[in-house]
Amino acid sequence: MKTLKGTAGALVGGAVMLLAVGIVVALFTLELPPGNREVALVVLGIVIGWGGAVVNYHFGSSQGSKRKTELLGPPAELPGRMVGDGE
Repeated sequence: MKTLKGTAGALVGGAVMLLAVGIVVALFTLELPPGNREVALVVLGIVIGWGGAVVNYHFGSSQGSKRKTELLGPPAELPGRMVGDGE
């Protein structure tokens, strides 16, 4: 299941990047009406933001935190009373 999650993330990331490239190509090659050009630029900004979020998740702090947690191992049991033991 871990591999499927990684593959799905890569596919979503790739789709977002392809969408961004497609919008940029459309802005340079197609003649858009003046009102639609501004909308296309806003959509491009949103898609680039999504791409940044995908890259940051896969290569940024989330992966570093995941590796750190794996290195630390399971949490140690503390001696004494646990929360919810009665009082």
